[in-house]
Amino acid sequence: MDSQAFIDDLRKRLRAFFTEQAQGWDVPPATLYRLEGAMASAVQLGLVSEAELRGYLLHLAEEFLDENLQDIYRNDRQLLLHLHMHEAPVYPSGGSQ
Repeated sequence: MDSQAFIDDLRKRLRAFFTEQAQGWDVPPATLYRLEGAMASAVQLGLVSEAELRGYLLHLAEEFLDENLQDIYRNDRQLLLHLHMHEAPVYPSGGSQ
């Protein structure tokens, strides 16, 4: 895989990360960690700047998240992803009788 293909794949996977959360899917922590590792590798190898990658994360946050969640990415000083899954509904059980 060449450098541009790596960046294209990373962008695709980041978009999927935000899309799946917006659709209410659970994103496994392992997916989050692999993506963060890929982002760090891309920066360390000089394939993309940290500022450019942060800009892309903010773009995705603005596209998929509510304003208050967007602020997390606006104010973040580290190159991290954040899980924003909706809470699952909880229904009281009938209990044992």
